Amino acid sequence: MQIKNLILYNSKENVRLLPFRLGDVNIISGESKSGKTAIIDIIDYCLGSKDCKVAEGIIRDTVYWFAITVVFNKGEEFFIARQNPNTKGVNTISEIYLEAGPFDTFPEFDSIQPNSNLIGLKEFLSRKIGIADNLQIFENNTREPLEINFKHSRLFCYQPQGLIAQRDYLFYNQTEPFVPQSIKDSLPYLLGAIREDSLSIEQQIIQKRRDLNRAVREKNEQEKIKVEGISKAFSLVEELKEIGILAKNVGTKDVAEALSILNQFKDWEYSSETIEPTGENSILKDLINKRRELKQELGGVDDTIYATESFIKHNFSYSEEVEQQKVRLESIHLYQDADGNTSVCPLCDSHLNIEIPKISEIEQSLNNLKKTLESTVREKPRLNSYLEGLYKGKESLKGEIIRTEESISALYNEQEKARRLRDLNLRRGKVIGRISLFLESVDYTQDESIDAKILKLKEDIEGLISLVDTETKEEKLVSILSKINLQMSKWVDQLDVEYKDSPIRFDPNKLTLFADTTRKPISLSQMGSGANWVSYHLLIHFALHQHFVQNSRPVPRFLILDQPSQVYFPPDKDEENTGEIKENADELAVKSLFDFIINRTKEMAGDFQTIVTDHAYLKHENFRQSVIEVWRDGTKLIPNSWLELGQEES
Repeated sequence: MQIKNLILYNSKENVRLLPFRLGDVNIISGESKSGKTAIIDIIDYCLGSKDCKVAEGIIRDTVYWFAITVVFNKGEEFFIARQNPNTKGVNTISEIYLEAGPFDTFPEFDSIQPNSNLIGLKEFLSRKIGIADNLQIFENNTREPLEINFKHSRLFCYQPQGLIAQRDYLFYNQTEPFVPQSIKDSLPYLLGAIREDSLSIEQQIIQKRRDLNRAVREKNEQEKIKVEGISKAFSLVEELKEIGILAKNVGTKDVAEALSILNQFKDWEYSSETIEPTGENSILKDLINKRRELKQELGGVDDTIYATESFIKHNFSYSEEVEQQKVRLESIHLYQDADGNTSVCPLCDSHLNIEIPKISEIEQSLNNLKKTLESTVREKPRLNSYLEGLYKGKESLKGEIIRTEESISALYNEQEKARRLRDLNLRRGKVIGRISLFLESVDYTQDESIDAKILKLKEDIEGLISLVDTETKEEKLVSILSKINLQMSKWVDQLDVEYKDSPIRFDPNKLTLFADTTRKPISLSQMGSGANWVSYHLLIHFALHQHFVQNSRPVPRFLILDQPSQVYFPPDKDEENTGEIKENADELAVKSLFDFIINRTKEMAGDFQTIVTDHAYLKHENFRQSVIEVWRDGTKLIPNSWLELGQEES
């Protein structure tokens, strides 16, 4: 895949076309702030970058659609357009417009309408450059499975100004999270160390090995269950004895006998025999109500007895007092009435100041007392008989209460026995359940199916391994990298670098370059001078792309370099803004740099495209022939007319 052109749409009438030559070097020489650096960001945005990295300013203020036309190996052309996110006031836009060519001219502004999205674009580009369906599953699940697609391949196609002279990083977006590991994981496939069908075969091998490990664990667990099951079987037999289902004198000699006993009782069932006081007319409730009524009746009898005894006691004390009065009064019979003179003492005939009762009156009182005593004596036997009856009724009630309480206690005892029986039955049920589960999970017969499954998986794995190249992925990768390293070591003397006499080596694990000097290996980060850093970036990228082209690997066939001459010719030192290098040493170094770029591109015979944006403008013929546009004296990526139009609208 190469870039045919870059197209910027401001409106229907204002379109900026920047064409590129296919299979050749395309140099854009221009002054600062002319839009050179935005070329990489625009192309990357159109090819599915998640974010729009085009800097804020004139470009994002004037462009409505960013677009490119790409050409694939068979000459197929496709137009890809993506809307400037500033037009909607957002950070990025996921919708894209994709149209198949060929194109004699660019599509009209009004015809561009979103018809796909980034996911569809990524799948389309992955398929068109030849990335087969793949999914790398890493051993032991050390990382998430990786599906290599177009976004992995594009990382080798861009060298922005801030990266090309960087000593710590070689590849685009290498500083972003997870990208370094992604490069390491995808590079073996992109280089061809993994056959197109090897990924699928390796995935099958990994899955088969997982199935094999699972089957082996299953077999080991079955063996473990069998070993543990022997002691478990005897334990369950002892539990049957403990809960009263099996006689305690039954013995078990071996596992077979224990299993026979367990099978005999695995379907044992129990019936619950309980007496529960439920409902209004239950026996227990009637007895409790009867006991309450009897106690209430007994309380009433006790009250009656108490009242009767109190009455008898009160009357007896009264009778005794009356009897004493009667005895005292009977002494009146010793005296005569004495003509009824109540002012003379009948004993000593002396005169009394207070008159005494007449003898007739005393006798009258005595007669009254006699009648009262006679009535009391007649009532006493009836009261005693009544009281005796009360005591008999009390004893009868007590007896009835005792019998009722005994009946209640008997029912409670019966319920306790029922509860115990229920608890025992629950225990029995649990034991029977464990026995059933044990017998279902333990199989003492020889399981030949698991052994056959293990054997089949091993045969499948061996068969799949035989389909993979005899060389391992690591061996093939080492071989490929050795060729790339050898190529860089041959090219190094064409550039202005140190360690020209030392082999150059790329380390895919550290993603950096080393110069293997006789003293020690020196990494790129340990080398000084920006000239070294730029040259080594060119070495590794052209060596990789030469391998990609020669081996038809699924990587885009272009490389965009931004400001490779910056370490020799900073734009701020170009006082006349011509881009020409006047110092002889720097001119020779920059000439060697561009000659290297042009020669490497031509060596790939039209199968590779290089786009260079730079401030420098060399007088050499090779350089001049490669220049497609010069952005000076008002010529820039964005036409001045767009700026004037924007000012008029504002």
